[in-house]
Order: sequence, then structure tokens, then C-alpha cells
Amino acid sequence: MKKLLSYFLMVLFVFTLLVACSSDSSGGSNSSSDTTSDSGSDGDRPTLKLYTNEHPSWPTNEDWIVWDIIEDETNMDLELEIAAEPYGESLNLIVASGDLPDIMRMTNFATPNEYGADGALVNLLDHIEDMPNLQAWMEQFPEEARRVLSHDGKMYVSPNTGIGETNRMLWMYRQDVFEEHDLETPTTWDELYTVLQELKSIYPESYPFGFRNGTDKLINFAPNFATNWDYYYDEEGDEWRYGPIEENYRVMMEYFNKFYQEKLIPPDFLSTDTAGWQELISTDTSFITQDYIGRIDEFNLTNREENPDFTIKHMAPPVGLADGEPLNYSAHTNDGGFSVAINSDHIDKAIQFIDWTFSEEGRDKLSWGIEGETYTEENGEKSWIKDYASPAELRIDTGLSTNSTYSWFDYDAHMILFSDDVKQAYEESPQYDAPIVPVPSFTPEEQEVIAIKGEAIKKHRDQEIAKFMIGKRDLSEWDTYVEEIENLGVQELIDIYEEAYKRMQEVELN
Repeated sequence: MKKLLSYFLMVLFVFTLLVACSSDSSGGSNSSSDTTSDSGSDGDRPTLKLYTNEHPSWPTNEDWIVWDIIEDETNMDLELEIAAEPYGESLNLIVASGDLPDIMRMTNFATPNEYGADGALVNLLDHIEDMPNLQAWMEQFPEEARRVLSHDGKMYVSPNTGIGETNRMLWMYRQDVFEEHDLETPTTWDELYTVLQELKSIYPESYPFGFRNGTDKLINFAPNFATNWDYYYDEEGDEWRYGPIEENYRVMMEYFNKFYQEKLIPPDFLSTDTAGWQELISTDTSFITQDYIGRIDEFNLTNREENPDFTIKHMAPPVGLADGEPLNYSAHTNDGGFSVAINSDHIDKAIQFIDWTFSEEGRDKLSWGIEGETYTEENGEKSWIKDYASPAELRIDTGLSTNSTYSWFDYDAHMILFSDDVKQAYEESPQYDAPIVPVPSFTPEEQEVIAIKGEAIKKHRDQEIAKFMIGKRDLSEWDTYVEEIENLGVQELIDIYEEAYKRMQEVELN
């Protein structure tokens, strides 16, 4: 139904656009320079509409300094339009109406590729000669640039890098508890199993290993076993694979089955949400976990009010295989960027704005603001003038690093606001980064196969993996489960990823 609605909206958009073009042509000819003019006849700087959503924790304030910076640096005025949630539905409706804002924030790469294929968005690569900063950025970050490309090599949305560091995920443990009981942090999953048993004997009512999001969390544990929870590119073998049918994945299931049977993980781990997980960590119920790096400060600051010794710290990821490596799933990416409407009267100005966000100056000002007003610099080290307690306070005060205000972000601007424990984790954790899984773009025909067969595979995988973890299905049936997945057409999906990835690698970015 959603796909049908999307198709209808696109048809409506194209029809509206054609009617508008027909109406324009009846009133006289328009040159291309008219449709991309950057100022009015009186020479005033143009006003561009920016369509975006906002984060509930820092709702948009039109008086934020970040808007002044953007307007002054790009010589334009911004008219903000804050969309209603859910943002995806609002975006569909505004695109289908044909009355598109000049610039739109995209929260993923698939959606703008659909809009672009239907003729709604500008292909930024058509204007790349006018975007020297983006060109230089793409040379520096070619893989990040390729992540945004459509299946036919178009760029309908700008890439970004830097802000994704806030999504970094890692292993953590209760250092104070480990030190109190003279326990060693585990370096392998065998050692993890042993220390969980020791913690269980000390705290009989505990579930020492606590995490949230059920089987979805396996995305973070699979790299410990040199596999992945979904389709992934094996750099060493130069091929695409499907992790949940591999032998290494089965080994991971053995551990979780033991953890569940021995009550080393909560009995309701499959349905544990964020609030339930926070309760586990904060009540001496769980002592090892895996989540966002920012949780270190969140837990420590909150729980030290009652227990001054409470200390969550970063832990190296344990190795699951005898010849394995300590790896964390690389979650420190952020998909989405800026798209420009094909029927905008200010395409050139929108292009100029996007290009500026990829300049060194744009990165600096959209990360730190204005020297002397928001930050000072001494001996090459920047510091905030105001004493912000967190990046959230910084965002609320300045608008910096909020939605639609960045492309290339200097994460040091947030780093200096964290505790020494988090800073240490940021310094240590990159050495454990698993390769970032590429994001191929698919043709409509490939998308249809993924929507039908891919969904059936995913549903069966999630159901059966959960059964293996809690013992409702014996691991002796693993080979049968693999056959079931293969019979659902997983090889066809692997081949689709392979072909899409090859297309992506063949695109010339400049």
C-alpha cells in the first residue's frame, strides 16, 4: 500500500510540474538563467526556502546564530519550513504537490534517489564544476561520496561526514564492580562467559550481560565473530555475503544460548527496550553492555548521585573466534544531506550554499560558530566561551549541529564537552572499527525483489534466530535453517548487492 501511495504521489508531482511548465511557457519564453537567478531585479539577496524537520530535544529557533552564519556567508536569506512528523510522509506530500522548497533535508539516501529518478531533484554532479569544495571533499572521502549515489551514478543528495561520530557504539563495563571483586575484563567470548558466571555467583539476582533491542542488537556482536547480521561486503574475499547463514554466526548463537539458559542475560532480552535496559544498568543488575559511546556519561552522571563510585567505562570488544580480531560494528555514519528542487528559481544559490558547507571555512563555522562570540582559540586549541554541560545545551543555545546545519562536521566541537572517560573511549575505540558496510543503490527492479524476497528472508531470519537463542529450536537444526534461507532466494539477493556495488564503484565522481 505504501509503495502504491508513493507511486501515486510521484505521478501527481510529475503532472503538477508539467502543468506548471506549460503555464509558464504560455506567458513567454524563459531562459535557463532566469530559472536559476540568485537575486531579484532590485539586487537584493534572494530568499530560499529550507524544508526540514527538528529534533524534539532542541526544537528549531529562528534566532539561532547558526542561521545568521549561513545567511551571511552565502549571501542569502533562509525561510525555514518545519515539517510535521512523521517527516517521511510530509516530505512525500510536499514533493508530490509540485510546490517544492528550494532546499530539502533528506534523512537517508534512498528517498532522494527515488525523487531524483522521478525528475524532482537536481543532480549535483551536473553542477560539480561550480562546486570546488565538494570536489575536493570527494577526493578526500571517496567512499562516503559513493554512499549517496543513485543506481545510475547521479547525486541527488549531498553526502556528509563527522556528525556520525555521535553514533559510535562500543562495549562498556562497570569498572567499580570489577575492581571491587578483582575481576578481569574479558578479551574473548570464552572469558566473557567465565566472568558473567562469576558475576552471577556474586549477584545471584543479576543478569550480568544486559542490552536492548533484542535480535537487532546482533548487528553489534556479529563483528566479534568475523561476520555480519545482514548482507555485507567481505573486503578480504572481495565478495558480498549473508552473515546469518554462516558458520561463524552459528558459533555466536551457541554463546547466546548458553547465556540464556544460565540466566546470564535477562529472560525478556528479546523485548527489552531502552528504559528497561537503563534500569538494568542502573540497579546493579547488569554489568557489561554494548551501546552508544555517549551512554558512558549518561550513566555515570545520573547514577553517581546515589553511588559516587559508579563507573561505566569503555571495554575492548571481546574476540569470538580463536583466530579472530577485536572488532566493533562501524555505526559512526550518518546518512542524509541536502537536496535541491529541480524547479527552484535559485538553483545556483542553493548549489553555492551546499558547496560552502564542504569548505574548510564552512566546516569550521558550522561546527564552532564565530570566534570571539561562541568560541576562543589559543595555540591551535578551541574552547567554548560558554560553559556548556553537554552538546545538547550547545545545540539549544546556538543551533550548531542541529538538523540542516552541517555537511562536514568537526566532532572535536562536541568532544571537548565530554568527560575524560568518554574522551578516552573516543581515543581508544577507532582501532576496533570494523570496515564500514557499503550502501549500494538499487534499480527499481532490484528494489522490487528486495521488497518481496528480502522481506521474507528477514522475517524468517529474525524468527528462527530468536528461537536458536532461547532454545526453542535446537542448534543441531542449523543446516536445515540455512537451507530454508537459501530456498527463500538469498543468493539472488547477494547477487543483487554484488551487481549494485560494482555499479557504484565504476562511477566517476569528478
